Amino acid sequence: MLLARARLTRRLRRANLPPPPAPYRVDDWCETIGRARGRTLRVHDLHLGVDLPPGLLVRRHDQDTIVVDAALPALTRTQTILHEVAHIVLDHDGDARHDDIDPAVEAEAELAADVLYQWLTSAERNARAAVHRQAAPALSRIGLTWWADRRADWHLLELWMTLRGAVADVAIISTSTAAPVAVEIRSRRHRHRTVIEVHEALRVLQPWFSPRVHDSATRRARRHRLHPDAVMAVADAATVAVALRHRRTSQPSAASDTRLLNAQHGEYDVPSEARRLACMARALHDSPLVMAEIARWVPTHTPANTAVPACSGQPERPSGSLLRSSTGGGGCAASAV
Repeated sequence: MLLARARLTRRLRRANLPPPPAPYRVDDWCETIGRARGRTLRVHDLHLGVDLPPGLLVRRHDQDTIVVDAALPALTRTQTILHEVAHIVLDHDGDARHDDIDPAVEAEAELAADVLYQWLTSAERNARAAVHRQAAPALSRIGLTWWADRRADWHLLELWMTLRGAVADVAIISTSTAAPVAVEIRSRRHRHRTVIEVHEALRVLQPWFSPRVHDSATRRARRHRLHPDAVMAVADAATVAVALRHRRTSQPSAASDTRLLNAQHGEYDVPSEARRLACMARALHDSPLVMAEIARWVPTHTPANTAVPACSGQPERPSGSLLRSSTGGGGCAASAV
């Protein structure tokens, strides 16, 4: 993996890409790259369905256009654009959707996008450090930050494992080979890659995201006087939990909303986004408020050998792990979605 990354970095350097210009946004860098190559390179945001890739590359005789899903979080939007830039810089052939590209080539483009992302964030970080020279934080604060980041990494990995198990039929690009990255090698060094893949899995669940579930969980969390961040975590976790079950039973949401769970956080602040997702993961696996929302919105399961009417109105009782409780088809929703 390290050798492949080093070889790819050398190829990108030989392409003589211009450095990212201030204010270090991916759209501005694309325009600069296009001028350096003598071909206009533009980015357009459109609402793409989940049946399409998050990014498309349209090549014409005088310009290249990157179409990116407008519903993507800022972090994943940047990664998606850089993935398409990598196809251009590395001279990959293929159609707009890359359906005819070998999976190994797609993995190479994704790894190149990771390298380009590192260049972009490094340029912004160096510029910020040159302007704002701050005193070194105390060692005690460094220790607390280190421990908080390690806890966030663990919960983020737990969320990644849950979503990968639930959407196993969806191909998520790996940066090492065409096969999924083994769970055992995940660590804090893979935080950026894990966040990107969590976002991609959440995008697959978008057709099952319900604003009614989100609003109901928000009201329930506020009644318990939780911190605003905890309220958001419970609402997002409940939306994901119900969406996972509705997808499992092929039950579409009554009114999906692609804007849910896609708040525009700091574009390059991976640790902050990792901590936000970690809070959602804790609520997803442990919060009784989320389990209460599941009982309200997921169809009930009625055993075939009982005389209970099909529409008994009794909510399903979540058993054991939140993500392993069964939801049978053929029941009647305890509350209409």
